[in-house]
Amino acid sequence: MVRVGAECEFCGFSWQWSSQPSLGNIPAGNLALSASILFSGALSGKVLRVLQCMGVATITRRTFYSNQASILFPAIARVWNRHQEMYVRQAVDRGEPLVIGGDVRADSPGHCAKFGSYSTIDLEEGIVIDIQLVQSNEVKNSMGMEKRGLERAIDWFHNNDLEIGTIVTDRHLQIQKWIRENLPDTTHYYDVWHVAKGLKKKVLAASKQSDCGQLSKWTKSLTNHLYWVAASTPDGDGDLMWAKWESVENHIHNKHEDHNNLFPSCAHDTLEGDERKKKWIKPGSKASEKIGDIILSKQMKRDIPKLSPLYQTLQIETFHSTVNHFAPKMVSFSYYGMLMVAALHFNENTSRVQAATKEGNMQYKISFPKFKHGEYSVRKKMVDSTYGYVTSLMSETIASVESPAQPSAARQPPVSCLPEIQPPPLCSNFVHPEKDEAVLHFRSRFGRKETSV
Repeated sequence: MVRVGAECEFCGFSWQWSSQPSLGNIPAGNLALSASILFSGALSGKVLRVLQCMGVATITRRTFYSNQASILFPAIARVWNRHQEMYVRQAVDRGEPLVIGGDVRADSPGHCAKFGSYSTIDLEEGIVIDIQLVQSNEVKNSMGMEKRGLERAIDWFHNNDLEIGTIVTDRHLQIQKWIRENLPDTTHYYDVWHVAKGLKKKVLAASKQSDCGQLSKWTKSLTNHLYWVAASTPDGDGDLMWAKWESVENHIHNKHEDHNNLFPSCAHDTLEGDERKKKWIKPGSKASEKIGDIILSKQMKRDIPKLSPLYQTLQIETFHSTVNHFAPKMVSFSYYGMLMVAALHFNENTSRVQAATKEGNMQYKISFPKFKHGEYSVRKKMVDSTYGYVTSLMSETIASVESPAQPSAARQPPVSCLPEIQPPPLCSNFVHPEKDEAVLHFRSRFGRKETSV
């Protein structure tokens, strides 16, 4: 910020001009730029570099991080906390047990994540309810972050007197055991996509063995049947689900009747034409043995009866994609980072309607997902996202930095959704050498030539 002052040498009148107004003792333009970068999900380094390349005088990254830590993050937390309080009031007024989904997201690829964020979503309303962040040094290893995140999430529900009727998760063994022991009155279902993903991998692996190549052509049919098993059993009858799934072992051998007592025959119509000419698997062949072992395995016997018939965790995966915009995995973020902003954005745009042309025709788009190996998918084209939550964040930011001399601008109290004590950095337990000694050792070791970075 530039300030210019002038004073008359005859009458003593003084005048001062500033390139931007101030909020308290903080330049308003500097704070607005920091807030705009953060609330839009942009990376501060790149935005500031763009302005520098244009020759525009701007703030430093140090100023941005200072505003972020002392003003912006607390403002975001207060807005998110009010959002949660409003949800709790509405849920209590409904008076019905919640149907929620939960899953964890690691902050970096691979098995060396620093943070794991456990998100819970109301699967009936389609909105993010709560986010619990776990640092890897709070548990034994990064694999334990999901269980710790679930524990904290359930504590949040209990502290707000919210009853959980149904919870849908993946097949994580620690999660299964914890829910079974600590939520005996809650129905636990598995997300179908996670089960189908494991099934597909096993079938494709088996198809690569000798005399088993034809199994790859049954991958799509088997995964589709898995989804049908869950969707066609809305009451969640596990025995009927298994009976339906077990029947596919006969179906792939071109046998469509006399399956079992609960599901005696296939539900499809009489096969004709190309459907009848499908390349069926020959009974007693190697391919038949391999696919039979997969379909009737002990793991499938455990998983099929617990498939979620009505709700899936697709909304959580969609939210995690939103988080990737605000907090890319290739960039390291501070504790809590951009999770709350991502949740506010997701909740505001979760009910977007399908876009239409001027003539009123619904719009669609064609995509080629990587997992479909060249096959296309038709999807609805939704209207553009809105950013009304940014107005609330900006208002909260301005209110928090008004002059302390004004009674209405008293400092805000601590926010319940932020921890009072953050876990120590991962390197806190390491031995930290004296910098001078480390540099001297680096420069003298083997007399090697110095290299600059």
